[in-house]
Amino acid sequence: MVGKVQTLNRRMFVRRCVACGYDGALLRGGMAERCARCGCDLSKRPARSYAEMEGLIGQPLTIDSPMTKPRKQERLINRWLAFLFFMLLGAVAFIYLAAATLSV
Repeated sequence: MVGKVQTLNRRMFVRRCVACGYDGALLRGGMAERCARCGCDLSKRPARSYAEMEGLIGQPLTIDSPMTKPRKQERLINRWLAFLFFMLLGAVAFIYLAAATLSV
């Protein structure tokens, strides 16, 4: 049963390595480039707290975020490629049906 949260546990806000769970002093300061335990690249996968991972508080922004929307240029290219693919598929179907009709 879900109820209102009465207290906030400090452990929910401790930043940990997302690969191994290490929560040492190097991660707390935010100065390390790699995890001291597993060597995870913290610039690509920054240390996050449980509250950040569950969406209870804001998530840190990264430059190479996979959730960024594609630019208009990339979307336009993707649309044209899809259009050309379906046109080619239609042309092949038309040629196949025409050849089948003429061969009878």
